[in-house]
Amino acid sequence: MNLDNSISVETKLFGFIAENAHSNRFSVSVNKLFKANNVNAMVIPMNIRPDDLVFTISQMRYSKLNGAMIASEYQEEVLALLDEGNDAVKESGYCDFIRIANGKLLGELITPRALEKFANTFENDIALNALTHYFYELITGENL
Repeated sequence: MNLDNSISVETKLFGFIAENAHSNRFSVSVNKLFKANNVNAMVIPMNIRPDDLVFTISQMRYSKLNGAMIASEYQEEVLALLDEGNDAVKESGYCDFIRIANGKLLGELITPRALEKFANTFENDIALNALTHYFYELITGENL
């Protein structure tokens, strides 16, 4: 995200898919980290109803998105829509992050790793802060 909050052709775009994405602080928190570190990326909250989930996820491979975080209410349902899932996804039966690469939907489970890495770092909002920081590092390749 640029300092003027604009999106350019080079901006990496990620969705946050939830039934009530706009009331969740995840996208705002990640976007603040991107902006503070001058990273040209943005997470867009996407309010998706349950009956629109299959269409939305299946069409993401054709979109300008680089991936999407998946809220807990949809983490089991998206499994059937993935082209591939990592070992954690296969073992747990959940997917909380979809990376889009070469038109394929690649499922990952990042929340447990986020909590493992950052659980002792924060006093408040541990899950939100851990996931926000881990997502930032995953996307940028930079350690916070």
